[in-house]
Amino acid sequence: MSNKLCLSLGMQLEASLKEQLILLKNAGFDAFAFDRERHGTSDLARELIGEGNRLGLSCEYIHAPFYGMDDIFHDEGGDLAEIMLKDLYGTIDDCHTFGVKYAVIHAIIGMDNHNPTELGLRRLEPVVNYAVQKGVSLAFENTEGEEYLEAILERFGDVPDVGFCFDSGHELCYNHGNDMLGRFGKRLMVTHLNDNVGMTGEELTFLDDAHLLPFDGIADWERIAERMHKCGYDGTLSFEVISKGRPNRTENDIYKSLTDSEYVNLAYERAVKFRELFNSKR
Repeated sequence: MSNKLCLSLGMQLEASLKEQLILLKNAGFDAFAFDRERHGTSDLARELIGEGNRLGLSCEYIHAPFYGMDDIFHDEGGDLAEIMLKDLYGTIDDCHTFGVKYAVIHAIIGMDNHNPTELGLRRLEPVVNYAVQKGVSLAFENTEGEEYLEAILERFGDVPDVGFCFDSGHELCYNHGNDMLGRFGKRLMVTHLNDNVGMTGEELTFLDDAHLLPFDGIADWERIAERMHKCGYDGTLSFEVISKGRPNRTENDIYKSLTDSEYVNLAYERAVKFRELFNSKR
């Protein structure tokens, strides 16, 4: 049976999130995902998942807010950390309430600090316990500092509901091309498949995180397919892409002439192309 194809909403399109669901359905996608608003309520989840159900689209995951993940590890006073923890609990609650299996969480946010703390890991323990009680799996993403992902997956290595969300674009730029699937792939739960042109400067910067459609950057997609297959992954293939570029960057200009519908249709074509490549490695 073919792997389901999922596209994350947003994409910097003109269409509303609900309108994007229709575009996904018309293009041929099986599933969608979305980012929970920071300090948000469950209204967005209720609206989007309800509309997705009406259209026959399942919700693969809800992405937790990520600005503030550094506070969990480095806010010694705790006030800022509590704000971020509240967002994590809210994301888990939405997943539980609306029947979504996965919550995706950035392991960290921030380019400078690469020192995960015991304080942060202790703060995450009740979050993990809560997710287990609610039947929700937490997929931590490779972001700017893989040291945080490593520390989290090591601390919670005996918890089946804690795993890895592989972002192929982050691997190229934030992780300097290091093999994240080789390190963490046995815990792979969710994918964020996207492309970019790698790290273009001497320092880490979000500007390189272009979230191009697959095959529009320098990623070795055949090798990605091989590595994912080697991990034993056979779940949904989820794509997280954007149509417009980062400030003063031009990589995404190749999509400027496309309508929202044309962009989503092209995303589906690329998703199918990768799925065929992935299936060829079986």
